[in-house]
Amino acid sequence: MRKTFILRGPGEPETLVIEGRAGSWKILRGGEARELQTVRLPDGRISILQPDGRQECGRVLPRGRGKVEVSTPRGICRLSLADPLHDRVDHATGVPSAGDGEAEIRALMPGRVIEVAVAAGDRVAQGALLLVIEAMKMQNEIRAECAGVVGRVKVVAGEAIERGAPMLTVTVGPDLTDRSNPGT
Repeated sequence: MRKTFILRGPGEPETLVIEGRAGSWKILRGGEARELQTVRLPDGRISILQPDGRQECGRVLPRGRGKVEVSTPRGICRLSLADPLHDRVDHATGVPSAGDGEAEIRALMPGRVIEVAVAAGDRVAQGALLLVIEAMKMQNEIRAECAGVVGRVKVVAGEAIERGAPMLTVTVGPDLTDRSNPGT
């Protein structure tokens, strides 16, 4: 078995590759490989034996999508750890945030634009419908993550788009959030 994860911390995101089976694992991180032996204990904890003979024991608990909590006798560590697809979706470039600036909304997968529900200059509330994209025989609604003003609309209904294609921009800022019109 081989699984790839994206580990996010204070620095740049890192790729973490775990390969092996049933208690014998190799972890690749930052160009370094580390081999570990693991045993699941009857109480649910995991015991890890490192090559230098050190043994560590603790629990690994999921805490929502992309979040993991590792609990050991030394304390609790919370990690952002997700498979590459969910990490890309959760940290996609162009997802508006509550800060100032212009966010570019890009296609997360290839498809066809079914509907463009906004025009340049429209004020949008958080959750407002921006676009409908058909991909893999499903219609996906693209909604505003934060209130803002639509900048450039770069697609039209019926247009085929590729993954990563820019679709529209939304200007987000504290002064725009309070004046947004939920009906737009």
